[in-house]
Amino acid sequence: MLRRTILSFTLLFGLCLNVTVAQKKNTIAPANREQERRSFAMNVARAINAAEANYKKTHQTYATWDILLGAGDFSESGTKWSSESFPTVAHAMYGRGPEIVAGWKLRLTLSANGNAYDLLLEDANDPKCGYAIVSDERGQIRESKFLDCAS
Repeated sequence: MLRRTILSFTLLFGLCLNVTVAQKKNTIAPANREQERRSFAMNVARAINAAEANYKKTHQTYATWDILLGAGDFSESGTKWSSESFPTVAHAMYGRGPEIVAGWKLRLTLSANGNAYDLLLEDANDPKCGYAIVSDERGQIRESKFLDCAS
C-alpha cells in the first residue's frame, strides 16, 4: 500500500513538472522570436551605417537607399556590410519596395548638402506599438516605440 502511494505520488509529481516545463517553453518562444526580429533590425541598421560611412569616405557625401542598392552595397543576394556571425542580415534579400527587406520599412533622409542622414527602420508587422530602430551619421542606434504602447 505504501509502495502504491509513493508510486502514485511520484507519477503525479512528474506529470505536474512536465506540464510546468511545457508551459514555460511556450511562453519563452514568442519573446525569443521578437528578440530575434529586433536584433535583425539593429544589425540591418549597423550595416546601413557602415555602408553610409564607406560611401561618405569615397564620395564626400552620404547616399540615398537607391544609390546604396545601385552601388551593390545591398542587393537581392545580401550585403557585404554585415558580419557573417549574423547571416540573416548578410544574406537577406534587399530591395527598393516599401519594405527594403521582408517586414521592415526604411526611411533614409539626407540633409540638403548630403553631410548628414537620419535612418528610421520601422517594423511593418507591429501596428500596435510601432517598434522602430533609429540612427544617423553618428552611428548610434536607438530603439523606439509609440509612447502609449503598454508592452
